Amino acid sequence: MIVLMVLVNCKWERDYKRAAFFSMQPDTDLILAPYPFNIFDREARDAITLSHYSKEDIKNILEENDLSWDHLNSQWQLELEEEEFSKEVNYTSHYTQYSYDTEIPIWIYGPKWFQKGVYSDEIFQQHIPSIYAKILHFDFQNKIPLNALNKIFKETKEKPEIIVTIVVDQGGKQLYKAHKGSYPFLESLSNNSTYFKKGKVAHLESHTAVGHMAIGTGAFPKDAHIFSNEVYTYIDGKVNHRPVYQGANNSFDISELNVASFSDVWDLYLNNDPVIISQCYANRAAVGMAGHGKEFQILKNSSSQTLPDADFVYWQDVKNLSWETYSNAYKKPISTQKYNLYQYYIANQKNIQTHFEAKNPIDLLTKIHHFQASEFQVKMDGALFRDTIEETILKQNKHKDGKTDLAYLTLKATDAVGHLYGWETKEAKKVLQATDEEIKIIYDFLKANYGDQFVLLVTADHGAAPMPEISNGLFLTHEDFFTKVNELLPESERKKTSLVKWVAHSQLSLNKELMKQYQISEKMVINKILSIEVNQKKFFRKIWKRDEIPNVSL
Repeated sequence: MIVLMVLVNCKWERDYKRAAFFSMQPDTDLILAPYPFNIFDREARDAITLSHYSKEDIKNILEENDLSWDHLNSQWQLELEEEEFSKEVNYTSHYTQYSYDTEIPIWIYGPKWFQKGVYSDEIFQQHIPSIYAKILHFDFQNKIPLNALNKIFKETKEKPEIIVTIVVDQGGKQLYKAHKGSYPFLESLSNNSTYFKKGKVAHLESHTAVGHMAIGTGAFPKDAHIFSNEVYTYIDGKVNHRPVYQGANNSFDISELNVASFSDVWDLYLNNDPVIISQCYANRAAVGMAGHGKEFQILKNSSSQTLPDADFVYWQDVKNLSWETYSNAYKKPISTQKYNLYQYYIANQKNIQTHFEAKNPIDLLTKIHHFQASEFQVKMDGALFRDTIEETILKQNKHKDGKTDLAYLTLKATDAVGHLYGWETKEAKKVLQATDEEIKIIYDFLKANYGDQFVLLVTADHGAAPMPEISNGLFLTHEDFFTKVNELLPESERKKTSLVKWVAHSQLSLNKELMKQYQISEKMVINKILSIEVNQKKFFRKIWKRDEIPNVSL
């Protein structure tokens, strides 16, 4: 028993240190590891949400995460509840190297190119572009060693007409374990594809922007510079956060992505002949998978007379309840014009039952998170994606031109419902069922139009932590974090500047000049962070200095 505990303790540290090595930025000084289930985020929601549960699902979740039924029962009085019951909850998130955040499934369907089977080999999101490069016989610059994964390939020089990548956002193994039997198509795919049951998020942080960048580029954050959904700074007594791909004056800036995507180089290699599609309601996902689009073409083809090709990369314009793009680099399909969110809601109200109602467009705007966390979002995403393939490939007769097209789709409602209601809930189960159905419709659509000339890969960008109300996890805001660390400064200086130059969720950069001015050592900062408590419990489990992170190899 003692040996087992030591091995378990060693594993979490090894995972964190490996992920840190792959993710540290040039000015990263400290790596932060919280205790399991703790959430370090900007803020909890002001309003709580009424979520619905089943006792059976709750029991499965508690068992999977070594959590106590007795403890939860003492808080929720589960023994007195019906089999189906409701509770008010607040917020959960994801970013750690613990299994609930990092364990992801990967299905690859393409019988012409892959050996069917269930595989236990460790595989990262970064392997995906290398797998595509292998079947396309293409020397991709960001490829990583496939090693044991080489056994999945069949010997053929034939190339698929299209490779479709579907990301089930927040669809880590935690979601599937919680709702067994709710995804019959993906279960069937497990026996009819190349199925990896030990996929792994191998970087810090387990966030949307980073996971999608990994899937799209095959790079790690240390090279790509995309290492979090947002970065926090402290200016004049106020915490500021800058979302990824946001430039000066709130402009859109994809130059933050420092590496080429697989789509970037494949499209250029074939003289812009392939069609590239990347769709998600959040731009940080769509961009991470697609890459730089026309901006990459211009950079690499500055002397060419050929006009640069704009890929179809698009996301939701929430304020206008429509879809948008960044025209300097991409274009959006004409099909998006049919998918105004409110009009779609009205047209499908009768056949989609959900947990919210909207009286008019303004009312829907106030409930946009509920829309995005519902079957409406799932079904709209799938329909628009199929229409885009129809518009840009099938009607142009490009599905028979021998130039492999690349189409990426993120079904993100699973993430929205996980944050809003908790992935343990009946609301999440319903969205998962709809997501599974939509993936099957896409599979059938590909079968009908491509026969056996396509590859379909389904995976996730990350998992998520259990709701704190279930796990008894602690919640620490970035506001409180800056306040606590800056207590090391003289009181007169605490609201003027900060000892922390920037912090994400797992990485931190120190203001070395300020530390030198007030004779504050790195060790003092580490001890201060480790002393932070929430509800009289220590929040952080370990802090590593940069030089404590060893070099590792794949």
